[in-house]
Amino acid sequence: MKKTAKDAFGIYQDGQIIRMVHLRKDGAETYLIGVDSLSLERDWYKGDQAGSSIAESGFIPVEESYLDANDLDMDMSISMDDLDIQSPISMDSSFSGPRIEMSPTTKMYAKFPLHQGVIALNIHEEHILKDKPGLISKKDLKAFRKSVLSPSQIKAAQWHSCVINGEGDTRHWLHTGPNLLLESLQEYAKDANAKLFYKLADANDLALTDYYLFTQAFEGSGTHLLAYLGREYRKIFVFQNGEWTATLPIHISQDYPETDVIFSKIALALDSAQVGETESIALAGDLANLQLVNYINSQNVSMNARLLSFSNLTVTHSQETEKDGSEDQLLSPYTLALALAYKALNKDNPAFRKCSFLAIKVLDNQKELRVVWHGFIVLTLIFGLVLYTTTSFLGKAQKLRQTEQDNAELNFVLNRLRAENAIIETLTAEINRNKESMRMVTTLLEGKNPWTETFDRINTAFARYPKSWITNMKQSNGRIGITGITAKREHVSRIAEGLPDSSIRRVSHSKIKDQTVWNFELDFAFPEVNWDHLLASEAAANMESESTESVSTETVSPAYRSKPKTQPQKAPQEKVTSTVNTYGRLPEILSIYTPVPDEEELAQNKEFARTFQTFMESINRGNMLEYRFIAYAMIKKYPQSSHLSLTRWWLAHRLYQEKEYTLAEEYLNPNLSQFDRYHPDALLLKARLSYARSKTDYKQYYETLQNEYPQSKAAAQAAMDQKYIQGGNR
Repeated sequence: MKKTAKDAFGIYQDGQIIRMVHLRKDGAETYLIGVDSLSLERDWYKGDQAGSSIAESGFIPVEESYLDANDLDMDMSISMDDLDIQSPISMDSSFSGPRIEMSPTTKMYAKFPLHQGVIALNIHEEHILKDKPGLISKKDLKAFRKSVLSPSQIKAAQWHSCVINGEGDTRHWLHTGPNLLLESLQEYAKDANAKLFYKLADANDLALTDYYLFTQAFEGSGTHLLAYLGREYRKIFVFQNGEWTATLPIHISQDYPETDVIFSKIALALDSAQVGETESIALAGDLANLQLVNYINSQNVSMNARLLSFSNLTVTHSQETEKDGSEDQLLSPYTLALALAYKALNKDNPAFRKCSFLAIKVLDNQKELRVVWHGFIVLTLIFGLVLYTTTSFLGKAQKLRQTEQDNAELNFVLNRLRAENAIIETLTAEINRNKESMRMVTTLLEGKNPWTETFDRINTAFARYPKSWITNMKQSNGRIGITGITAKREHVSRIAEGLPDSSIRRVSHSKIKDQTVWNFELDFAFPEVNWDHLLASEAAANMESESTESVSTETVSPAYRSKPKTQPQKAPQEKVTSTVNTYGRLPEILSIYTPVPDEEELAQNKEFARTFQTFMESINRGNMLEYRFIAYAMIKKYPQSSHLSLTRWWLAHRLYQEKEYTLAEEYLNPNLSQFDRYHPDALLLKARLSYARSKTDYKQYYETLQNEYPQSKAAAQAAMDQKYIQGGNR
């Protein structure tokens, strides 16, 4: 038996679901290598299957194309419904033979190198018998086993028992009856001609409570809860001052209940057991998700709800991203399998219970060598053979180990890239859904509330000319007429230019205390509200505010915050001039005018500086997947960095060069609502994107840039762009 195995495989069966995980321990770190799951056609322990010795009879048939041994030695992946993490596992090399039909469990087991580690599995709840509390003497244990087991069962050693200290007392637990999960593994080992090592067979209650107490840190005293919401196995575990004191069943009849139903059943169980005020509740299992956590926290209850965390595990895809709770949600359905595998790797730790419900017969059968009187002769021969072969093949073995190590490192990098690619695909799908929702909202808002936009246009037009006033305003025939006074005559035409479809009706002059003023009258059309732009800006601002704290010291009214300061107004209808704009990409920005990071601030975070250097190198190489992955990782991992705007700008600029204008604007829009030192560069790139997409509002962006940041490098580049455009793109 492998006592110090570095790999452990946790396998559990709950109703019609089987889940597996692969953990590897390297020193003080425990890595999650791979996971998989399987949905059964029916529950093994219900109906005719409950007494069957072969666990395969209820499976759905599979196609023969999956049976080729060469085809099995490929990268295996899990769908997004299960988890976005999977290690490429090849079938056991010892498997050989003709093409035969394989069961779903055989396929799943073949994805993992089970022969390289130890296996930990769960036992079915219905086959656990519990004696009365306190009866733990040898006489009591023997009497209880004799009362519930037949003589043939005792002789066959198809049982195992443990004395459990939990739920506020000490009692005797006895497992008897079939273990169909163990039988399916034994059947697979027989068919694949593989030697499997079973480390642990544990009850769900013990595996979960041991894992919770070992991995979750308690601060002070109080009552804490662990709620496991599986397919059929659903319980609440109560912990008082770090001790497991009670277990409460959750009576939910639906397979996939609504959030409010789950919460009400949890509350009912706590009320029925008269559990007092609790400090926290950790959720795990198939039904546990962030939506349920947020719902419980919104119900004004005293306990703080959260997902069970897995900070003790190193997950490959999360090393480049911030742990924001989504990883815990993805791993939550695999909690029981993780607890079993983790307990198997740390079985010698005194924090874990020493009992195991593996039958004695199973433990005896997997012993490598039973030493009797002739065993010493065999050991001597084995020692001599090992010494000879080790001396002969030492060089080849060392080379093989090095090759395996290199292969493991390459597989690790491959898994990380696949996980990041899956995240990108998820974000793309979410963006598309948000666009569709925004389109529907825009359709509903079309033609609504023109007055807010009207006053905003008037305010913008008059804001640049402080010695101008409106004396009257009225609506007539679908147009707005205004009269006013200004100190300079040229202000009249400039004010009119800022209003849509405006016409100057009258201009006259008069004197007020020897000061000549100009009275004017003009009218203009109701401006059309660009709901698409407004909603996109607000959405980008909201997303940015969730990840970074605002550093602006300005005091701005809520109505003004809904619209960025530099957002250009919709261009008024203009007459076609003699210059013809062909639109499209402009010449590259000169390197002296591109934004650069602040070296002093960059030196304060060496890890970010190295990542940013790698990002800029990938930008220059033009590897599409590489620079997008790195940029996404930087945005998620360093949300409070002062260089986050610079990262977004370079990513948008690279997308602009590749003519992905829509995606470039999505990444650039958050910079337009942040007035930091990179804001002029954001205005310049926004103007270039608008020009490339044949939008006439590029003029407003250039004008805003040159009026508000005339001394910036971006303004110098803007002047060159305008000169190029006015020259007819020659």
